[in-house]
Amino acid sequence: MNTSRIETFLMITSALLWLVMVGLAGAGHWLAGLYVLLGLLLIYGVLGSSHKGRFDLRLVAFPTLIWIVMWAVAFGLGTYYADAFAGQRPDFTILGFHPSFAAIIVLFWVAPTLLMGFGFEAVKDRWLSQERWDDFVRRIHEPENGDDGEGPE
Repeated sequence: MNTSRIETFLMITSALLWLVMVGLAGAGHWLAGLYVLLGLLLIYGVLGSSHKGRFDLRLVAFPTLIWIVMWAVAFGLGTYYADAFAGQRPDFTILGFHPSFAAIIVLFWVAPTLLMGFGFEAVKDRWLSQERWDDFVRRIHEPENGDDGEGPE
């Protein structure tokens, strides 16, 4: 299957997953909707790794897949502790937060933000090398066929 067909398949799948996610949330199944969202993020990670007809799945594996796993664990722990302490004050806090909220803060926000920042720095040449950036800038500044580069009159 060529890259164009794969990209089309992934785009159609992402549209369907959006509908499923919104439907689940509308029906009150917000946790299932969040897990569907993680599937969407994985698809967007694969699509975002595409360059000149090739997917760089190493970028999907690190840092994107690790980020998605952290979000899944955050959702699971948040739900677990919210259910465990429903209607009562928890016996303990984590960094002063309710355990369910602490899981969200640490695994949904802080750790993924650090991972994405440092992770993309670690793989920046695969993500957007200087050569690819220069190629992009060159293509942007080249006039199209029949275009004098002056813009609309």
